[in-house]
Amino acid sequence: MYRPLRRLGLAACLWACAMGAATAADADYPSRAVRMVVPYVVGGSTDLLGRQLAQRLGAALGQQVFVENQGGAGSTIGTATVARAQPDGYTIGLLDTAFAINPSLYANLPYDSLKDFDFLSVVATATGVLVVNSKRLKARTVQELVAEAKARPDQLSFASAGAGTVVHLHGETFKTAAGIKLLHVPYKGAGPAIADLLGGQVDMMFNLPALVVQQVKSGVLAPIAVTGDKRSPLFPDTPSFAEAGYPGVDAVSLWVVAAPKGLPAAVHDKLVAAIGQAMAGPDMQAKLAESSFERTLVPYPRSVDFVREQMAKFAAAVKASGATVN
Repeated sequence: MYRPLRRLGLAACLWACAMGAATAADADYPSRAVRMVVPYVVGGSTDLLGRQLAQRLGAALGQQVFVENQGGAGSTIGTATVARAQPDGYTIGLLDTAFAINPSLYANLPYDSLKDFDFLSVVATATGVLVVNSKRLKARTVQELVAEAKARPDQLSFASAGAGTVVHLHGETFKTAAGIKLLHVPYKGAGPAIADLLGGQVDMMFNLPALVVQQVKSGVLAPIAVTGDKRSPLFPDTPSFAEAGYPGVDAVSLWVVAAPKGLPAAVHDKLVAAIGQAMAGPDMQAKLAESSFERTLVPYPRSVDFVREQMAKFAAAVKASGATVN
């Protein structure tokens, strides 16, 4: 009896020591640099937001937060890195709208989009604005555009940055909500799509407001309506689709900070608080506005519901469009 009891006592002691060490480590978090994975190459909107956030998050945590770019496969490569990392708080990821779209677009993802992540906080959203080429179309309101599309089914065209992208799915959602038929013209990236829109090769396109505001001011493009539930600061005179009578066209681009599932409670809470601190302040708001981001702080646990809702909206759009990954 003595030896088994002694072994049991030793095991309990070791477990208690290990738990005590883990608790102490959690309390000391972070004691080294934190990696923020951005699942895109350098230079895009998510990378830009990630670098702004990393700088301020590092100041809030008292340790460096560095961005690691891992682009490819529609953001799934970098996202998988986050899912597979140790849940210790030293690897986090900045995931965007593609994360909400991909479960409906890819048959087999290398992670479970809802079970493998702690969604610490949604940090930003962005509305999309539907703009038309001013010379190709006379419509200046949603009602006028719908009437013209119904008069000429499958003749009005809308450009996108590629099948399954957020701007494509905004178009599909609009088609379904309005009961119209539009011709989808996919491009390999937003740049060529905008170029053809400006050149008059296509009729319309959804895009981030900041990317088309100058062309609207010059009169080349005309704004019709914005997604989301309120107007864009860059287009205060342009109604939302909900105001125009189409409340279903309300999905937004989103950016959420996530970590591998299973963070210790103390680490989880510290990260959520630090993210809130990092996103505060007028300087951050100004930086976000430059790229059409809107600071939208939705911390855990509400962040989980927010991500689920956007996934459902884009799933419906993917189904309606028949979009697949080539």
